[in-house]
Amino acid sequence: MTSHRNTSATLFATFLLLGSPSEVRAVDAASTDWVMDPASGGLCGGQYLPPLLPDTDSESLEATGENTVFDGDDRVILVGNAQVARGPFVLKADQISFRNSTGDGDAAGQVSIRQPNALLTGTQASVNVRTSSFELTDATFVTHSNQLRGESRFAIGAPNGDIRIIDGRFTFCAPGDQTWDLKASDIALNQSSGRGWAEDVTLRVREIPVFYTPILGFPMDDRRLTGFLFPEIGSGTNGTEIVAPFYWNLAPATDALLQPRFMSDRGTALGIHARHLFSDRTLVDLKTEQLPDDDQTNTSRHGSRLSITSQPGKALVWWARTENVSDADFIDDVSNFANLSSDTQLSSEIGAILRQGPWQLSWHADQVDVIDPTVTGTAVRFARQPALSAHYVAPLGDWQLDFLGDATRFSRPATGLSGDALIDGDRLTADWSLSRPTVYPYGQWTPTLLAFQRSADATAVDGSQTADITTVGAALDGQLEFEKTRELGGLYQLRPRAKLLVREPFSSAQPAVFESSESGTESIAALYANQSIDGRDFVGDTAQLTLGVQSRVLDHQGAEQARFDIARVHYFADRTHTLDGVRQTESAGPVVLESDVRLTSRLRWNLHLASNDSASTLDTGTHTLKWRASARQYVTQRIVWDSDRAVRADLYASQSIGAWRALAGLQWDPTSDTRVSQVMGIEYDSCCWRAALVHAYEQDNRTTTASGQTTKLMFELKGLGTLGQGATQLLDRLLEDYERSQARD
Repeated sequence: MTSHRNTSATLFATFLLLGSPSEVRAVDAASTDWVMDPASGGLCGGQYLPPLLPDTDSESLEATGENTVFDGDDRVILVGNAQVARGPFVLKADQISFRNSTGDGDAAGQVSIRQPNALLTGTQASVNVRTSSFELTDATFVTHSNQLRGESRFAIGAPNGDIRIIDGRFTFCAPGDQTWDLKASDIALNQSSGRGWAEDVTLRVREIPVFYTPILGFPMDDRRLTGFLFPEIGSGTNGTEIVAPFYWNLAPATDALLQPRFMSDRGTALGIHARHLFSDRTLVDLKTEQLPDDDQTNTSRHGSRLSITSQPGKALVWWARTENVSDADFIDDVSNFANLSSDTQLSSEIGAILRQGPWQLSWHADQVDVIDPTVTGTAVRFARQPALSAHYVAPLGDWQLDFLGDATRFSRPATGLSGDALIDGDRLTADWSLSRPTVYPYGQWTPTLLAFQRSADATAVDGSQTADITTVGAALDGQLEFEKTRELGGLYQLRPRAKLLVREPFSSAQPAVFESSESGTESIAALYANQSIDGRDFVGDTAQLTLGVQSRVLDHQGAEQARFDIARVHYFADRTHTLDGVRQTESAGPVVLESDVRLTSRLRWNLHLASNDSASTLDTGTHTLKWRASARQYVTQRIVWDSDRAVRADLYASQSIGAWRALAGLQWDPTSDTRVSQVMGIEYDSCCWRAALVHAYEQDNRTTTASGQTTKLMFELKGLGTLGQGATQLLDRLLEDYERSQARD
């Protein structure tokens, strides 16, 4: 009786299988999970969006179908919308047959295999539903994390999720776009390691072979992987340059970038960027570039930078940095791969900041290394060895107490100094303020009591200097607010502001100047500051009234459409205690005007002007006009004035026509009628690939006589890699507002 039932079940299953279509074309895997979403910033206006996989126990097996047959022995046959799921592995087909004991089976019809980060479709498959291994015929596939899709004659899946593709081709282009692809005899998609490998690879453009390589690696996700990066090729002041970077993922917390750089006119340099992240999130970062034998100078040259920083955001943050370079011309001649802070005076430093409640305490020490022999005397910066500072802010009832103080030791070489030029010294400072802000519906006012203490013992070339100065003061800052509703919605705002400030020193000692300069007329904010000296060496006397007015236009959503600020300081008495010792007799300071106007949704205008003290001529000014339709279409125009004449004119533009984009930038010095820098480029940016050709001119920053011409070519197969990053680096440095689109849109 049992034998009869088994035979009937087998015959029924055979009938169902024979009754199904004999030839089925599988649905393309990439199209199955492709979702158009221009706002996503994804690939060509869309993205691969897989459904959520079943949240089932990895040991359990779930099998469903329109018709289910069990032969009474071991085989299960599912016919019609058949599905078998085990954990995140899901097999679907028109018919699925497998042995319950071993999991070995077959699938036919519209076969799809879904696992984490991958979907494969085909016409027939041999599969083990208990180990999730499979062999799929006439396969198409997509891996979601790296946007890869392709097709092959055969696909093999391992239990750990790795996939092997036999006689396949793949691309990172969106579905329906076959601009380029890679054809390979063997492709390994290693989900476990995050690395893809292809052997016997031919790059095809519009199915025309253009390049061959025996092996090619590519990322499967955003994990760091050891391997060669795409090289860079270009030409410039050092002749033809070829850079072949190699990334070395030494450990999860340690990596290194090795960057050999061949320069036909100088030789071969080696750049190294190594990092290590300790368990407490302390980061060690080393960047160095070594040129053992410069063919032009016949010397060994280098530039290096080593930094150690603790984890940011903690109560205690500390850091250390040291940098050195073989000569002052290294950055201009070779490069600044090490990100050195200057090409004239380098600094090495160590410091720490402790934040605790209302207190912030800091300690800092540095050393200045003068590498440019033309920098001597007072042009050499003081080193701080060390500087201790404290900042305290806390409420006292309705009042607020603010304290800022420091104790610093300054020193520098005596070479080139004379007269009263300082060599070294100690300085103590303390700034106290006690303020009580009061806000009313029609405005606000803030009275403030001030006290400044400065004490210094310094050594000059011709003797010693001692300065003990205590300055007290008071300020009364008031502002009215007037508002009017606009007919189209939004507000007009008018804010007149006045600040009365009085400071009076107890003594007339001449300050010891280590780091200070007059800079109190550069901005509206500086005019309302409690002291106008940049630096902490000195606070002088004043009796002044700052008058200003701000006008704003807000739209119906509260966004600022226009803002105009104008202010000027009026003095009631001469300033006798000044930084340079010269009595200041002006009755008023410069008129400062600032504006920020959104003329249209795409056009913005900014203006900053400062007159001389008599307000008869323009002292400094900056005019900026920006039109921006998108990240690929914009124009920026700027003019800078100094001493009533234009000293700089900038023009930056980017214009796109379809996938093409033209870029240009120019910085001009009208005083000498010369170019400071210039960049021109053309770029093609599509869903699948990007290419750019850039030519740049840069005037030497130090001598302003030498110049360099550079040409860079870049070619990128999106998702695979970039040949020639130097073109993008030039545009980043010389073209204001330049943004490289990371999304393939």
